Amino acid sequence: MNVLPEPDLSSIHPGLLVFSDLDGTLLDDAYSWEAARPALGLLAALGFPLVLSSSKTLDEMTGIAAELGTTAPLIAENGAVVAVPPEANVSAAPFGTEQVGPYGIEFNGLTRKAIVDHAHRLRQREGYQFEGFADWSVEQVIEHTGLNVAQATHSMARLATEPILWHDTEALWERFESELKAEGVRTIKGGRFIHLMGNIDKAMGLKRVVELYQELNPDMEWHVVALGDSPNDLEMLSAAHTAVVIPNPRHPAGLSPTAPRIIHASEPGPTGWNQALLQLLEPYQHHV
Repeated sequence: MNVLPEPDLSSIHPGLLVFSDLDGTLLDDAYSWEAARPALGLLAALGFPLVLSSSKTLDEMTGIAAELGTTAPLIAENGAVVAVPPEANVSAAPFGTEQVGPYGIEFNGLTRKAIVDHAHRLRQREGYQFEGFADWSVEQVIEHTGLNVAQATHSMARLATEPILWHDTEALWERFESELKAEGVRTIKGGRFIHLMGNIDKAMGLKRVVELYQELNPDMEWHVVALGDSPNDLEMLSAAHTAVVIPNPRHPAGLSPTAPRIIHASEPGPTGWNQALLQLLEPYQHHV
C-alpha cells in the first residue's frame, strides 16, 4: 500500500483552492461521496473553496454541489463550461455571457450540435461503429450509466460535449480520431465514456477560476490542489501546484501529471480522496 507523504510545511500557503473531478474521484461507482465526509467537513470548516470539475453537465453538477454545500464556481463538460453562482463571491460584476438559472456562464470550444454533426457525418460515410448520448433515449442513458430518471435527464442536457461508446477496432478509432481532429473536435477517454469536445480541457477551466479568485483577492497567495483519476483529468492535475492521483481500476497504468508535487492516493474513489485531503489539510487544522 502506498503511504501519502507528510505535507511539506514550508510550502503551506494561506489560501487553498481545491479542484476535484467527480466520477471515480469524489464519487464512487454508486455516485456516493459519503466516504469523503470527514475531509469535506474539514475543508468547509477551514473555508477553503471546493471547485467541482467534471465531464458532467451543469444540470447534473448543481444538484451535487447543493448536496456538498459548495457555493464555489463549477467547471462542467470537461472545461467547456465555467459557471459561477452569485454566492461564490468571485466577481464584482455579473459573470459570463449567458445566464442559466442563478449561474453566470462562460463557454469554451465548439457547441455540442457542431460536434455531433461532425461525428455522425463520419459515421454515416465511413460506417464507424459507435453510439452516444445523441443516439439514446432517457431509458438507454439509464441503462448505460446506472443513473435514475432525473439524473439521466440532467446528463442529457449537454451544451458543448458528446459522450460516446466505441464499438469498432483500435485501428479505425485512430482514423476516426484523426478525422475529428481535422474538424476541431478533440477526444478524451473518461471513466466510462470517450468524450468528444472542442479544443478545450479541464485545465482551461481551472486557470479561469483561479483568475477569478485572484482578481477578487489580489494579495492572497493561492495554492492550487487538483484531484482526479482518469485521462481527462491529466491537464487539470498538471496545472495544479499539488496533484492528487486517485487510482482507477479502469486505468491500471495510472496517470503521470507534471505538477510540482504529486501524491498518489492508496485507495480509489472517495476513500482515497478523503485520505489525501485529510493529510493535506492537517497543517491547517489549528485554524478551525
